[in-house]
Amino acid sequence: MESQYKMEHPLTLIMGRRRVGKSALILEFTKDKEVLYFEADRETKGAILRSLSRKVSETVRRTLGTFDDWGDAIRAYIELAPEGRKILVIDEFQYIAMADDEFPRQFQGIWDNYLSREDVMVILCGSYLNMMKKLTTEYNAPLYGRNTGDLRLMPLPFETVREGKDYRRAVEEYAVTGGVPHYMTLMDPGIPVMTNIENLTMNVGAPLLNEPSYLLSDEFRDPSSYNTYLRVIAEGNRRADRISSAVESPSSTIQPYLRRLIDVGMLERRLPVTEGNNSHSRNGMYVISDNFMALWFRFVYPYHNRILRMDADAAIADLRAHFTESHVSFVFEEVCRQELRSHLRSKGVMASYGSYWEGNIELDVVAVDDVGKVVYAGECKYHQKAVDEGVLRKLRVKCSRIRPFEKYRIVHCVFSVSGFTENAMIDAAMDGSMLFDCGELVQGDVDRHPQNH
Repeated sequence: MESQYKMEHPLTLIMGRRRVGKSALILEFTKDKEVLYFEADRETKGAILRSLSRKVSETVRRTLGTFDDWGDAIRAYIELAPEGRKILVIDEFQYIAMADDEFPRQFQGIWDNYLSREDVMVILCGSYLNMMKKLTTEYNAPLYGRNTGDLRLMPLPFETVREGKDYRRAVEEYAVTGGVPHYMTLMDPGIPVMTNIENLTMNVGAPLLNEPSYLLSDEFRDPSSYNTYLRVIAEGNRRADRISSAVESPSSTIQPYLRRLIDVGMLERRLPVTEGNNSHSRNGMYVISDNFMALWFRFVYPYHNRILRMDADAAIADLRAHFTESHVSFVFEEVCRQELRSHLRSKGVMASYGSYWEGNIELDVVAVDDVGKVVYAGECKYHQKAVDEGVLRKLRVKCSRIRPFEKYRIVHCVFSVSGFTENAMIDAAMDGSMLFDCGELVQGDVDRHPQNH
């Protein structure tokens, strides 16, 4: 942000899902600077223009009345504010565009004919990812080629969420919040994670009871079909054929919906790490990108009407019975991929990361080092008991049957949250397998394999 501020005529776009901290970032950046910060609301054009007019008057400390035009309001601020670099922030930009279809084109004219010649930094911020991307990415878009910065704000990584917490607690909280700062602030550290989930989502008036519904309505005019697809994916139907079967619709019907969910960042299509970005692969697997949305569609959405009738017993029972196996275990796999990446990078190893599946063979974590010709293949065990040597032995058998690994040396990795038995440690030492307990390497290391460097 500071590098943008130092440019001659910066136009910066900031986008990201609701609650991710965009506004907080902007307010922190502008707190010691001359700024007009305007956050639009979901209102009519006239109401938003009146709000902007009041904000201009408040910022320049003059009574200016209501402006009839967006450009007049913006020019009033630029001309009446103190001399020197100014910042114009329009937050929730999409609400103005929704209230006034002509606003994006009008803003293009304001930028081209006025703002781009003034000593001002312009920041446009929005939560509707599809709309914000269309402002600049398409050739005929209003601001195509004009923005000097394009910032996509993402949730916090697990390593940040983990700080100062018990590891297992941190994993389970991350499975709920996904690193979204607002959700993190709602978690009560003094009660169990599942009790937090019940309090936040399974009571009438709970702060996150309807959160995904708001997120979907922000992006789609009719979210009903998208609710259905996200629900069946959250239930474990991750392949296109299984999704089609679950919703009783042909693949040609569901694909446009899945693509739109991918476009707005709610869904990912993943491939085995050995297939790269093969768009024609039939091995694609669809995964809900957001941990909280995956949780909500698995444990809250199926019982939503009951919860509204103050009957959450079935939802709570389902959560308590299946939270770990149906949700946390999958999030733990992603955490392990992050941790393996961090460790290998610290050793100078650059690799491709993901998972592997083919037929009845699945590997939770795979890192492919094409330079060193090494595959790091791992299993993740989110269990109460220490992991024994049987897990390593089964992992070796699986890896020996994977043809794409034949030209690579394989380093076997196992990730645990409850330690390893003594026999597992001895077995791992025999071939240099890497064992991670609560994110810490406890056996083996990349340094055992000098050809990687």
